[in-house]
Amino acid sequence: MNAGYISIWIMLMAFILMATGWSCLVGLTVKNGKWLVVTIAVCAALQPVRETFRLGNMAIHVYAGTILLMLIMLLVMSGPVVWDSRGYLLVCALLAGMIWGCLRKMYSVDPVFFWLDPLLDGPIAAGVLAAAFSTKGQHQFTVLLYAGAIAELVHAMLQRGSYEASIGSLQWWDSLWIAFAATRVVSLVFQALKNGVVRFVPIPWRNKGGS
Repeated sequence: MNAGYISIWIMLMAFILMATGWSCLVGLTVKNGKWLVVTIAVCAALQPVRETFRLGNMAIHVYAGTILLMLIMLLVMSGPVVWDSRGYLLVCALLAGMIWGCLRKMYSVDPVFFWLDPLLDGPIAAGVLAAAFSTKGQHQFTVLLYAGAIAELVHAMLQRGSYEASIGSLQWWDSLWIAFAATRVVSLVFQALKNGVVRFVPIPWRNKGGS
């Protein structure tokens, strides 16, 4: 499968759902469509710009559009205490990214004992963790953005000899969108179960008197 195909497919589905009023399924509500379009356009225009950094034997390829999106998503985070919200998300991203990167390393050594597929298990595991850390789609996407970058660095550091890490490549975005799709599926399943429990569990208690 060509790199970037999964990203285009999942993004197209997300935009269709958001445009037809089903943004609650995607979890990324659009409050200001103009700013969203401007952000996507600027990040897409800067995406071809790539810079390479070296840390010992490790070469890190960084794409400008991806880094800009990571900064924007972190800046727009909101909560009762903004820094607490950002700090919590960064810690969640660190945990998810370490597990994601370790899974990649484990499968690169012996890709026999995998669950679904060596290329899918890491993103799906990170997606499940992101769904457990937060129920908001915006927070989940931010966690996965940073977790994907951390996973790439962890995987690179665990390799022997020279290794090239890439943050923002088409393959990297494919993994990220797979993780986000898994996050939304898990969140929707838990939401459906929660609504079912709230609806049906209190029924036996309604006939026991009281107001």
